[in-house]
Amino acid sequence: MAILSRSELPGVAAEQIAPLISALSEQMQSFPGFIAHASGAVPGNYQVIEVWESQEAQERWIREVLMPVLMPVLQELGVQSPPMGQYLTLDQLIMR
Repeated sequence: MAILSRSELPGVAAEQIAPLISALSEQMQSFPGFIAHASGAVPGNYQVIEVWESQEAQERWIREVLMPVLMPVLQELGVQSPPMGQYLTLDQLIMR
């Protein structure tokens, strides 16, 4: 069953995180279980919303690929703890 995850990167601006997203986008698209990624600035933070085939698939992506690259970038920006995601089980996902 597909899931939607939502997380915020506190104090991070779009221009600070854009190079990382660009660098990882191709790898993300080919990672098993990936469906969609959307992100953008919200007041004071940067928000990331993703859809994955399962929470386990996304957690594997986070553990194996994202965190080793993301945490050094966040630490340079003064963020010491990893972002916490919220999960929503999707009953339906309609895409174009």
